[in-house]
Amino acid sequence: MANITQLITRTKAAVHYAVNLPEDADASEHSTMYWVSEPGLGKTSGIKQIARDLDLKLVIVDLAQSEPTDICGTNWIKDNPDGSRSMTRLKPEWFPDVGTKGILFFDEVAQGEKASLNVVGQVIHELRAGPHKLPHGWVCVAASNGIKDKAGVQRLPSQLKDRFNFQYLEVDLESVIKYFRSIGADERICAYLRFRPEWLHRFDAAADSCPTPRAWHRVSNVLKWALGWEDMLECIAGEVGPAAAGDFAGFLKLYESCPDIDELIASPMAADVPTDMGVMYAICAALATRMNNANADNIIKFLNRLPQGEFAAFVIKDAYNRDKELKSNKAIRAWCLDNGHVLLV
Repeated sequence: MANITQLITRTKAAVHYAVNLPEDADASEHSTMYWVSEPGLGKTSGIKQIARDLDLKLVIVDLAQSEPTDICGTNWIKDNPDGSRSMTRLKPEWFPDVGTKGILFFDEVAQGEKASLNVVGQVIHELRAGPHKLPHGWVCVAASNGIKDKAGVQRLPSQLKDRFNFQYLEVDLESVIKYFRSIGADERICAYLRFRPEWLHRFDAAADSCPTPRAWHRVSNVLKWALGWEDMLECIAGEVGPAAAGDFAGFLKLYESCPDIDELIASPMAADVPTDMGVMYAICAALATRMNNANADNIIKFLNRLPQGEFAAFVIKDAYNRDKELKSNKAIRAWCLDNGHVLLV
């Protein structure tokens, strides 16, 4: 088992190796990474990030919605110059252009029909769809939910399993927070999940909605809708379920009781240090969102007054994940040197 940061690192290494193989390299040189996890842990988002990081094109083939001909192409009758007719195989719609490099991502593999999986096996094993060979510089990656998750999946044929490098993804708070910070998710989501990590992921196949990292990402968007309190909570419940929504609602009320963050940053030595842990998480999330090169020194002065050193660590870590340039800030570098035992980035 591994968190998403670890799987991205491993898969990025495998993809980088494969796309840079010599043009005459055998398909067996490729290793097809296959991510398996419960729903909502960010498998697709992770593959998209790998493509961005490596500057590769990305083609996604969803096997839950694909027929065999969607993958290998359709047969077509061709009129020959001599008047005879023959059969030819058209390229599938997704087929990449020659001269490009990229990732062919087979998603929801274990929800695919058996006939479709047989075709996928050829693509992965031979890097071709029927008679059409993938352009040099393309590599396959796959993902699906697990059997135990009861998400409409089936056991893979043994010959297909033999062609995958299975990687199992588990939920990890720090990886989720890092991703949320990098995409500018609502700071209240990050604060709440640090305060109540037990609500990060409670997948329930029997429930209509339940808390998962993907669902909390959507809650971040719900908070932008400018709804009234009751309507907002109902929409949040529709994403993460009523129990998680109710607990989050209590935290939002607590969040509203926080002191003015701008005043705190302006006068870090005069600001009151909260005793309520929920308020502490809320303040620290707000500081992580607002930290920049100009105010980092003042924010660290306040953080140094906190009795729990882990709060300062997560503020600086979250701020860095939002803005990588902060790593060179003098005040932050000095704090890191004084607190070298704390793993930040």
